[in-house]
Amino acid sequence: MKDKKRIFSTENHFLTMEHLYTVEGYLTLAIGVKSGEFMGKSNFCISEEQLGVFIRSIKEISVRLSGDSRMDDYDSDAHIIFEAAKLGHVVISGQIGGSHEEHSMRFKFTSDQTILEGLVRLLGSLI
Repeated sequence: MKDKKRIFSTENHFLTMEHLYTVEGYLTLAIGVKSGEFMGKSNFCISEEQLGVFIRSIKEISVRLSGDSRMDDYDSDAHIIFEAAKLGHVVISGQIGGSHEEHSMRFKFTSDQTILEGLVRLLGSLI
C-alpha cells in the first residue's frame, strides 16, 4: 500500500515521503523536496531497523527540543537531517539523490517543531 504524505509545506519549501515497497526488511521511499527555486525527487532506501532507531531519535528531539537525527540512504550518500534549533525551530537539511547519480540536490530550510509529530506518525505507520 502506498502512503504519500506532505511532511512540511510552505509556498517555497516542501518535504514529501511516499512508501513505494518493502523487500526483506528494507523500505524504499520516494522523497520529494522543494527548496526555493529548486525541486527534486529521488528514491531512498532504509532498513526497518534503522528506521526504528531514527523514529526513536526524532521522538527524543521532539520532547527535549534539542539535538539532531540523521536518516541515511542505504544505496547512496543521500541523507536527511532534522536538527532542533532555537525557539522551537527545526532545521531540515540534506541531499536527495546520490553524488554518483546524474542528478542530486542539496537543501536546507527551517520549520517549526510540529513537523516532528507528523514525521513520526508517517514513518511509524511503515514498520
